[in-house]
Amino acid sequence: MEDKNERVYQGLSHAAWGYFFLHFDFNLGPVSILPRFVGWLLLLAAINALSEERRELLLLRSLAILEAIWSGADWLFSWTGGSAEGHILFLDLLLEAATIYFHFQFLTDLAALAEGYQRSNDTLACRLRRRRTAYILLLTAISLAGALRELLPWEGWEWGMVGAAVVGCVIAVMLMANLFELRRCFRDKDGDREQDETAFPKDL
Repeated sequence: MEDKNERVYQGLSHAAWGYFFLHFDFNLGPVSILPRFVGWLLLLAAINALSEERRELLLLRSLAILEAIWSGADWLFSWTGGSAEGHILFLDLLLEAATIYFHFQFLTDLAALAEGYQRSNDTLACRLRRRRTAYILLLTAISLAGALRELLPWEGWEWGMVGAAVVGCVIAVMLMANLFELRRCFRDKDGDREQDETAFPKDL
């Protein structure tokens, strides 16, 4: 039981920090020091750790590997000042659709995991589903805006994308808070939730 709790605890930690790497970025010149492929590798590690609890997560493993390879290639291209994205619109849209599907299913499975381990009077699973829905709507809007920007030149696109990125960071922080809250459920094998060291507040 302790081994299972530790494995799930680590998996949820990987998931939370994976979303951090996907949404927070600091560059040294053209190169990111928080590359997105690290986020996808962390999500892949989360899938491997949580798959015994949620077997459906194994269906997402191939997508996580594909996303890690693609974002890794894009990061390598950035060292030359280039990018792997933005060259073939159909391929970009296909990858964005795969990304949206991945996050929808991944967060759905984590909400189901929360439903099985949260306190009887807790709303963690419900909150995770609300964050999932907001996150998926935002990703879809960004994807559509990216496609329309190529067809409809408008000076406001840039500001809109910046605003969407800020909202995405806020939702990512809330998801991280929910995932850190969920991992507290696996700190004590007797069911008493120990105080977690994470600084994120509850009920986000």
